Amino acid sequence: MLQRKVHWSPAPVLDRAGPPWRLLVESPDPVVAVSDFDAYHRAGFDVTVCEGPGDDTTDCPVVRGEPCPLVTEADVVLFDLDPAPRRRAEVLAAMRADRPELPIVVCSTAPAPAAARGCAAIRPTTSVNGQVSALRKAVLRWPALRS
Repeated sequence: MLQRKVHWSPAPVLDRAGPPWRLLVESPDPVVAVSDFDAYHRAGFDVTVCEGPGDDTTDCPVVRGEPCPLVTEADVVLFDLDPAPRRRAEVLAAMRADRPELPIVVCSTAPAPAAARGCAAIRPTTSVNGQVSALRKAVLRWPALRS
């Protein structure tokens, strides 16, 4: 499971109502793992990337019911449901069960599964600016981060 921190603030932020917000990008797409997230960083997001589990979803600690520091530390998640919606939906459901208050923006070509209910949704063709906008909207709408 590939994980990398792209941009991360050196000091903890006590006021989660404002940036920088900790963004977890959960995507099995190998292109995402080497992407440049400068637009996200300029918009106030510290980015961490996780490719998630391979064919065996139990490779994911959250699916096993164990803590995952990436999920625990995130303020918002950009979750790529493609290319294996059923398998990825299992990870999404586990993440939502672990942190029901966590704002998640789901990116998918397929209709959203039950696990995505309550999440914001965008299409894979959404521009970077559109993704940033959806993430900002999701994180600012969430009451837990404003208090």
